[in-house]
Amino acid sequence: MTASTATGNGALDIGRVIQQLFQVLGRNFVSFAVLAVVLAGIPSAIFYSVQMSMVRGGPTAAATSSSVLWMFLGAVVLGLTSLILQATIIHGTVSDLNGRRVSIADSLRAGLYAFLPVLLIGIMMGLAIALGLLLVVPGVMLAIAWCVAVPVYVVERRGILDVFGRSAELTRGNRWRIFGLAVIYVVAVIIIQMVLGMVSGIANVTAGGASPVTSLFILPLIQVANALVGASGVAALYVDLRQIKDGVGPEGLAAIFD
Repeated sequence: MTASTATGNGALDIGRVIQQLFQVLGRNFVSFAVLAVVLAGIPSAIFYSVQMSMVRGGPTAAATSSSVLWMFLGAVVLGLTSLILQATIIHGTVSDLNGRRVSIADSLRAGLYAFLPVLLIGIMMGLAIALGLLLVVPGVMLAIAWCVAVPVYVVERRGILDVFGRSAELTRGNRWRIFGLAVIYVVAVIIIQMVLGMVSGIANVTAGGASPVTSLFILPLIQVANALVGASGVAALYVDLRQIKDGVGPEGLAAIFD
């Protein structure tokens, strides 16, 4: 461990975070993929299928109260399962990066345990960032400062209000690098969505209209990929920031799960 790491003055290594992200996904791809398909892929496939059937039914079908209700319920279920998945993948990623065998059962248990607090954190963060985005810069600053608030809760079990201050503490001094990492992520997501969008367009043309391939496979695949990379990435970032700010190596972080 270097002196800069021990004193909390080290600089975030974007390349190392990305490398750790793909190493974690490579070592745990099957287990993480199963979790993502169950908690994000299947719910999103159902949601988008209902949406597609409403589109095919025309404006009258889309405007019925039952259709609107099903859409609302589908969106709520997808949002809730995505939160559970986020906490689950974060727990698994941090465990892996600290030399522990990833247990689907333990990670899922941690995700379910953290579900309500993570929901409250997400609501509070979303409202604050949305208000900040009215002036653009404050919203972006809050998003960067609080980007590891969820891993802070999942790993450190701090109070819901405390996680924001803790996240701001961990990101301080590296926020421009974190912003750069976020830009890389957004660009990658846009490129992937463009490629899959082209596949979806070809499928729609072939089918002579809205193809079930889009709602059953392509859109859920995007949801699954975003969930896996997003949750694993923010967890890898959190681990790196802990090592920089607190001088906590693998043994220290691993002890959190004992």
